[in-house]
Amino acid sequence: METLKEKWDRVLLLVVALLVTAVGALFIKKALAYPATFEIEEVGEDNTLSEPEVAKVEGAQNFLSNEVKWVLPVRGETAPKPLPLFVSIPIVLIGQDQIDMNDPNARPVRPPATNQWLLENDLNFLDAKVLEQDSDQDGFSNLEEWTAKTLPKDPADHPPYADKLVFVSRQQQSYTVKFAAMPDDSTYQVIRMPSAAWPRRETFMMHQGDVSKDGQFRVDSFKRNEATNNLGIKVDASELSVTYVPTGEPVILIRNVDKTIPTYYAELQFSLPGAPEWKEFVKKGDFFSLPIDPETKYKLIDIQENEAQISFEPEPGKERILKIGKSS
Repeated sequence: METLKEKWDRVLLLVVALLVTAVGALFIKKALAYPATFEIEEVGEDNTLSEPEVAKVEGAQNFLSNEVKWVLPVRGETAPKPLPLFVSIPIVLIGQDQIDMNDPNARPVRPPATNQWLLENDLNFLDAKVLEQDSDQDGFSNLEEWTAKTLPKDPADHPPYADKLVFVSRQQQSYTVKFAAMPDDSTYQVIRMPSAAWPRRETFMMHQGDVSKDGQFRVDSFKRNEATNNLGIKVDASELSVTYVPTGEPVILIRNVDKTIPTYYAELQFSLPGAPEWKEFVKKGDFFSLPIDPETKYKLIDIQENEAQISFEPEPGKERILKIGKSS
């Protein structure tokens, strides 16, 4: 029995040895076949490019070159209301009213300025005194900027400086003369009567075209005339036409009648925060300028009891006439 077992063990060992030998031979055979399996095939050079897809290339170019703008959606036709995405719509509560600041039909939060103007210029519309403030520190309030349609946060864009002029008073300087006599047919005797500006009486002997020694009037023409006084007696009422030089106004002097020629002056004042104070008497018809804006020339064209009128050009060739009232 023992002998049979030993023979069986030898047979099993022999089978295992044969199996190992067969597997080893198989691996050796595969290893010898590697050069044929992994042989690199040489390929000739080919520098030709494939045809591009024109439509795709042009589409990509157009996408990069054309600016794509987002169109803000709106609601309504008569007064479109913008509906911003990803942005809160400002709502202001006044009393029981909820005011949509983007709604052009909504009532103004800070009249007379519109809600749109307040939003566009980034003004604090929740502040009740926002229109009284000077957001850009140029000397003009936000209300003045709104009235002049200028930018309230740009100090370079502001209303005209003339808007800060104030009419203080009207002053009058009187010049009194009398056509006294005609020593001959071409000589005219004119007497200057005493006044506050001209306290001394003076007589001028003049001819047509002459200017008086004080430079105040020029003789233009003469016309013979008669009139009847209150006693029914005919008197000489001849007329001497002169030009009052300070204003260029024509004046008629009647024989032996005192004629007072007024010259009006306006007392004007300019006041702007941060600018030098300015106050002067300006004669009607004269030009003047402001220290803060010496390039702009203003002309005083009229003076009334409570207001003056000036003209100037805010832009070349564009004249503006402005009435200046007294300060309240």
